[in-house]
Amino acid sequence: MTSAYDRIARFYDVDMARNMRFDDVAFYAHACARARGRVLEIGCGNGRILLPLLAQGIDAFGVDASAPMLKELRRKAAAAGLPLRAARADARRLPFAPGFAAIVCAYSLVTYLTTRRDLDALLTACRALLVPGGLIVVDAFVPRPVAPQAEFTFDYRRAFGAFTLARSKRIRPADDGATNRIERRYELVAGNGHVVETVETVETIRPCAPAELDDAVAAAGFTRASQAWDYGTRPDGEGAQFCTLLARA
Repeated sequence: MTSAYDRIARFYDVDMARNMRFDDVAFYAHACARARGRVLEIGCGNGRILLPLLAQGIDAFGVDASAPMLKELRRKAAAAGLPLRAARADARRLPFAPGFAAIVCAYSLVTYLTTRRDLDALLTACRALLVPGGLIVVDAFVPRPVAPQAEFTFDYRRAFGAFTLARSKRIRPADDGATNRIERRYELVAGNGHVVETVETVETIRPCAPAELDDAVAAAGFTRASQAWDYGTRPDGEGAQFCTLLARA
């Protein structure tokens, strides 16, 4: 995961950030504000969520494994006049003392943990950092059947400074039967139509069904408080893209 995000850090705000169709930031901010205490965001990246939390006066701190994404975070925080509140760390081995009122694992972070053991390690680490009654907010894509793709398929073209960013991808189930391999190809296209740069990334993700997420959170010592579908925009899971679990330590 780190190497892929290292390579696309400069593209992130016109790439992954714009692919979120829901106002998840407002959802997280509401939950964190109600927690009334220090907040930790795991996988903060370049600050898509962390910076709005800080701008609202929430005492938030972020961690991410990608140094280039954190570099972008520093740049954006400075431009917004916000304090830098982030560090580089592995989500499974969080270098903090207990005392957080809430922890956010946003935008399907858990799918990048490619074994149940990794998921359990993350949730156990979160449990140890929360105050009694502290809140964890964790979400995941609702799994969908994946048909193997032999060729890259076109995703989009978007403006990127003086260039156009074109993305295509190919998804294939891995041989282990539990994970999917996602290959993405980014092309920077000049005004004359010439491709001036190509960046390719490979990610392995492990789909996490709502029932498994619920089980893993309970096994880590949490009590479920509520469940939301597409960040509260759907009454149930029918047709939902995201499942979000809110639980108490």
